Parts: sequence; C-alpha cells; structure tokens
Amino acid sequence: MPDPQTIGKDRCPHIGFAAVTRTEKTQCERCEVREHLRLCTSCGGVFCCESDNAHNREHFEQTKHPIIQSTPATLPYQFTWCWICNAYLV
Repeated sequence: MPDPQTIGKDRCPHIGFAAVTRTEKTQCERCEVREHLRLCTSCGGVFCCESDNAHNREHFEQTKHPIIQSTPATLPYQFTWCWICNAYLV
C-alpha cells in the first residue's frame, strides 16, 4: 500500500458514508483496549488502532466501511481517515 496522503474531504468520493460522528463508547468492541480508539462513521462501531490489535482495519476488511475518525476522549488530536483513498481527510 502506498504511503498515506492528505486530501480535502471534498476530494474523497467516500465521505458520503460518514453518517456517525460521535460515540459514548470507551473501549474496542472486540477487545478491552481503551486508548487510541477509532470510530467507524458508517455504523458507529469503535475499534482499536493499528498499534494495538488493529481491529479497526479488520472491521474495514470485513465490512468495507471506508471512513474512520479518532475518538476525542482517547487522543489529544483529531483526524478523519479514508481506508479506500489511503488518506487523511482535511
């Protein structure tokens, strides 16, 4: 997979799948990790990141839900990511 890039949300054809942008969940739905969580903006699922058990990637591979975002309570910074574009969306 090529290195990630940063693109404008208006250039991502998958941004329309981003329906859920908030969650109260505080741990990965597949394991007990509580840090560096990612929200699937298609279904609202919350999963751990690549540096833990990579359940966010596993969820994408199973569902093809393209857009995730960091969860505010688990990171000091925010981002939105498109798996298909392999890009951070700004």
